[in-house]
Amino acid sequence: MIIAAFHPKGGVGKTTTAVNLAATLAHSGRSVLLVDLEADMNASVSLGVRPTDINASIAHVLRHDKRPSEVVRAVPGLPQLHLITGSPELAAIDVALRNVRQPERRLADAVRPLSREFDVVIIDAPAGYGLMVTSVPLAAQELIVPIRAEYLPLESLAQFLRWYRDHRSARKGLAHVSGIVLTMVDYRRQATREIVDIIRLHNRRGVFRTEIPQDPRAAEAPSHGIPLVTYAADSRASQAYERLTAELMTRVSRRR
Repeated sequence: MIIAAFHPKGGVGKTTTAVNLAATLAHSGRSVLLVDLEADMNASVSLGVRPTDINASIAHVLRHDKRPSEVVRAVPGLPQLHLITGSPELAAIDVALRNVRQPERRLADAVRPLSREFDVVIIDAPAGYGLMVTSVPLAAQELIVPIRAEYLPLESLAQFLRWYRDHRSARKGLAHVSGIVLTMVDYRRQATREIVDIIRLHNRRGVFRTEIPQDPRAAEAPSHGIPLVTYAADSRASQAYERLTAELMTRVSRRR
């Protein structure tokens, strides 16, 4: 199964969600591969990989410089978790693949064969509407859409859902939206409850029951190169990610 943390807006919690879903599934005994599609390598850094540590990345696979199996690396301390790192070279991947036939299929061609070797593949999607973003729904089977409970992310969610609806009507085989997850929720902010209610009202069955609360430990964990669910297992956000993982897997299994 291939799941992507996907939302074209930045700063909504995609990387934190992808990393902690992957770590939680690995803790449960599943074999997991996390694919980092960001040029700034935030998911890789969150698992202890520095930019100077990479020899081969997903960019090499997309350019056909390396085979997918050659860039998979183990994550220290989490024996069931593996990683394909991001790379600064992804910033120019649209240009690198501009003369390739069906460049949006490159990611699916790389990731789908690997899904036979792992129980779950998690993709950390980049922001924007570039080539890598449009490639993700073709490569993944399930999309989980993080969103902050704030006004501007609410507007971007509406834009994304329109884009996804139009994109899906034009292309067959796109990933299914498993659900929207509210992240960095802080009910001390006056407008939070109103925004949450609007999101839930207009997406009645599409929003996960689990909400990820604002938690300072979530911001600390990446600096230690450790997923939040390992770094601070008793924190509110960590426990929420464990509940979210269980809810996601139940939702997917019921639909399938």
